Amino acid sequence: MADSRSLRRVQLALLPVLLIVEFLVFSLLSPRFFTPENLANIAYNSADLALVAAGVTLVVILGGIDVSTGFAVGIVAWTVAKLSGTGLPAFVVILAALVVGALLGAINGSLVTFGKVPPIIATLGTAAIFQTALFALWNSNDLFSSPIAPIFSGERVLGVPMVVALVIAVYALLAWFMHRRPSGRELYATGSNPEAARLSGIRVKRLTFLSYLTIGVLVGLAGLIYVGRVGVVQASSGNELTLLAIAAVVVGGTSILGGEGSVLRTLGGLVFIVVLQNGIVLAGVPPLWNGLMVGTTIILAVAIDVLAARKANRPLLRGLA
Repeated sequence: MADSRSLRRVQLALLPVLLIVEFLVFSLLSPRFFTPENLANIAYNSADLALVAAGVTLVVILGGIDVSTGFAVGIVAWTVAKLSGTGLPAFVVILAALVVGALLGAINGSLVTFGKVPPIIATLGTAAIFQTALFALWNSNDLFSSPIAPIFSGERVLGVPMVVALVIAVYALLAWFMHRRPSGRELYATGSNPEAARLSGIRVKRLTFLSYLTIGVLVGLAGLIYVGRVGVVQASSGNELTLLAIAAVVVGGTSILGGEGSVLRTLGGLVFIVVLQNGIVLAGVPPLWNGLMVGTTIILAVAIDVLAARKANRPLLRGLA
């Protein structure tokens, strides 16, 4: 029977194969799929999701989780829409979005780090609070946003949306940090065994709080891109990002139990998810199948992850509690 390393290798090798199959199938089903315009639109429309998924990757590798990100993006989008309609300079609106995102991340970080609340419980609680706040703020009325800085509203350079260049820069920076900087490597050590990491001198609490703070800043950027992309924001804005971000992380091969993974793997998982969604629409498949296929993919990816953890005799619940 396959050992844990073999299962991991199968998991990582499977994704490129599935991507190739996905591109081939959808290219045959729809002549509009494999065109530069459609591929550019896929990249532009998934930029906010990509930033949220990058932040989720950090906390998952650390051994945590964040299920409040979609509602946090909604709160940032509300802030941006409100402020951009007042005539304030763009840099003030951008700064406010980043500050609000960081504050929401700091709330989660404080609950997990200092309150010692399990990450899944803490972020489920804040997700409910953020959702309630959103509906209270919106009062069931749509909110129309004014244009913000060009980088967040679909402007292109050499045919490439500027937000895509921003996402590439964020992923490159995080990949460099996680694999080249001591603090980045400490993420993996903490995710593998937090008690051993603490005894070896790693400041686990500081690392945990800063990781949730970072996801908050990325949520702030995602909220700016969401408003720039959609233009009209509502109380339900961003709701779908939580599930899709976690899907991108686990499908990419980052262990939901902590200690393994990378943002580059998440990028592969993200491409698989967004291409699947786009291809289904262009192929004329009923939207009902979209959620079914994404959910099934998540279950299969987590099942392989759990099976590999069992083979390696790793605890199964630490990453979610």
